[in-house]
Amino acid sequence: MPLPDTRPARQAIFAALRGVPTSPLPAPDLAPYHAGPFGRGRLGARIDPASLCETFEAAARGWRADVLRARPDDWPAAVHHALAQRGLRRIAIGAAAPLQPGLDAALQGLEVRRFERPLEEWKGELFDAVDAGVTSTVAGIADTGTLVLLPGAHEPRTLSLVPPVHVAVLWASRLHASLAAAMHALYPEDGPPALPTNLLLVTGPSKTADIQQVLAYGAHGPKELVIVLVDDLPQGNA
Repeated sequence: MPLPDTRPARQAIFAALRGVPTSPLPAPDLAPYHAGPFGRGRLGARIDPASLCETFEAAARGWRADVLRARPDDWPAAVHHALAQRGLRRIAIGAAAPLQPGLDAALQGLEVRRFERPLEEWKGELFDAVDAGVTSTVAGIADTGTLVLLPGAHEPRTLSLVPPVHVAVLWASRLHASLAAAMHALYPEDGPPALPTNLLLVTGPSKTADIQQVLAYGAHGPKELVIVLVDDLPQGNA
């Protein structure tokens, strides 16, 4: 039996597409979103990060992340403790991690692998032998317990996606109430167009559910997320 001739249908579709106006559509009105609960902290004065620490921790723990509190002078010890407590010894970090020099102290005595070679040269080791990846963060979203990561050559996104455990260090001063507030702070509308090509939002460890609604962790990324929340706020307000 010959296949049906679909050319008339394709030609009709292409003709309709060619008839679509090329002028830009008007920008949507985002005022209701910014004024609503999901835009909290976007308008007006910034919400004090000190008032967001408890909210962030509760939300992150609700997504099964482990949250450790630390001070600027002892966060490396907190990272080291989190790794040692889980028996993690082979640790991957970025070639130029923003957490230095404290990160070297946190990983003292452990087997450190720096992401300073092309992935193809050590993919097998990264996927099969590395126990954890340690990364910095650029912001935290209190309402959802979400981390905002800015990956790049200094700290590739692979560090937070491949190892079975992801340890992230978040400064309390970088907490924002909502995604809208965080994006406005990181990339203000009156500033240069500095939006990156890749921005990661991490909310808890990797999880998925099959058709039987059985929740599994670690299927598409780290099965465990550890957040070291560093109280760098004035007078220890966090």
